[in-house]
Amino acid sequence: MNQNHSPLPDKTGEEQDTYENELVPVCTGPPEYLLDCSLVLSATSIAHQVDLQDRTILVSPADEAWARHHLRQWLEENRDWPPPPNNLQQQPRTTDNPPTLLTIGALAIFHWITGPWQAGSTWFRAGAIDSQAILEGSQWWRLVTAMTLHADPNHLLGNCLIGGFMVHLLCRTIGYGSAWALIILTGTVANYFNIVLRSTPHYSVGFSTAVFATIGIFSGLQLMTGRWGWVRGLIVPLGAGASLLAFLGTEGKQTDLGAHLFGFACGLAAGILVQRALPFLPGWSNRSSTQLIIYLASIGLVLICWTLALHSSGGPP
Repeated sequence: MNQNHSPLPDKTGEEQDTYENELVPVCTGPPEYLLDCSLVLSATSIAHQVDLQDRTILVSPADEAWARHHLRQWLEENRDWPPPPNNLQQQPRTTDNPPTLLTIGALAIFHWITGPWQAGSTWFRAGAIDSQAILEGSQWWRLVTAMTLHADPNHLLGNCLIGGFMVHLLCRTIGYGSAWALIILTGTVANYFNIVLRSTPHYSVGFSTAVFATIGIFSGLQLMTGRWGWVRGLIVPLGAGASLLAFLGTEGKQTDLGAHLFGFACGLAAGILVQRALPFLPGWSNRSSTQLIIYLASIGLVLICWTLALHSSGGPP
């Protein structure tokens, strides 16, 4: 069936057959595409016919060049529209209650056990970042254990409040198991870069490296979600990072700006890679058993690192 849009002049009989044979196609495609092209040609006052049966649009030879010009221009202007689907929004939720409060609460309880950073503390002597012990003594577990220690209550409070919020958002987005695995991995890598690129001995503790890695992961996920939507999506993670810096300050033993920077950079790279991988992992975040296994494995890694740390220091205090 043919549909006329901005119709060509009507002809009758043998004259009509001859006239239709003179029409030339300027585009082909599915009906939705043809209707869009028809609107473009109508807006530019180019007479044409839409043949849905043959899936073509026909114009007179005199109008062919202008018709193709306007259609090419329209296609070029709309090359990136509509924007690609937001994979973050499409990802099903693993659970409405990921164990964020339980895990972040464990950090607070652990700080109550270890106390603040002080000379002679077995916990800090065994688990804090010590660049010389890591690079020369191969005590790699410190890269992980240091993230569970805090210098003082204010240090802990900022990480638990702001960090807990961002961790919870990430858990709700990609699954709590995947989220915690990425957080620990990127935080560990960030701690490593932070000591490798220094020329002097370095000591540090705190979950803030992992918090900034979480902010980076979330930012990386948002960067790949559309033409302009990523600008709005970055407000929350970057605002959280600014709030944490304001809470901790930029000086003092509880603040390690290098670790924060590397945490964000490592998280950003991980977030971009994850967003690229999401289309190939349909339903990944909705597999409860898989997320539970990954989460338990991540927590198990932390426990193993602490076991090694305490064993190397002669046992628990």
